[in-house]
Amino acid sequence: MQKIWSGLVVVMSVFLTAAAPVDSGLTIYTEHFPPYSYLASDTVTGLNTELVRLSCEKAGLNCHFLLYPWLRAYEAAQKEPAAAVYSTSRNALREPLFKWVGPLAHSHANMYRLKTRPDINPATLEEAKRYVVAVARGDVYELYLQSQGFEHGVNLLGLTAKADAVGLFLQGKVDLLIGSELILPVWLAKYNETLDSIEPVLDLSVVGANYLALNLAVPNETVEKLQLALDELYSNGEYQRLMQLYIHNNSN
Repeated sequence: MQKIWSGLVVVMSVFLTAAAPVDSGLTIYTEHFPPYSYLASDTVTGLNTELVRLSCEKAGLNCHFLLYPWLRAYEAAQKEPAAAVYSTSRNALREPLFKWVGPLAHSHANMYRLKTRPDINPATLEEAKRYVVAVARGDVYELYLQSQGFEHGVNLLGLTAKADAVGLFLQGKVDLLIGSELILPVWLAKYNETLDSIEPVLDLSVVGANYLALNLAVPNETVEKLQLALDELYSNGEYQRLMQLYIHNNSN
């Protein structure tokens, strides 16, 4: 598996952006990915949004947040010298493509099945190829599963956003759902369902934790300021306050 990931690094490296100066402002892209990022009253918010926003403020940066479909957000952050994107899984595939600040809020992902469908019982990724998995176009899980031999039109269904898979999954039109115990309660609540209706079958924690991924042209000094600011949010109790607001209270 490591050899496959290494090969993909070479392929993906064609997207690297040439170094260029960046001022004190950043355009920060994200996707609709509740509870981490979403629109509320025409404002981008969410747990990781607020972590990044507060980090920008502490670092003295003027950060402008935009919410796009994931593939568009990811590509924009690679092309624009004063740009970044979150919540981005950090792994060997993406490591050389960005500068990194994090980790942000995350929990490791699994493939889940409905408890009412015990026939969906893969014990390995190879066995999971017998079923249909929904992925967001350009998402790290799409790239990872493709690197393991999954194919669109066979066992992958490409969607615009991660959460779009939930309704199809609950209807039995998608066999396996990718998510974590942190985000799935929010997704399922929109359909009046809870974690009690699903169960994990395969661990996908190898894919990586959530980070803020910055264009390679962003100065190291800026990256360091953001990292120090984020570290302070973890140490001063602000992270715990945001967790209470966005996760435990399900306020979004």
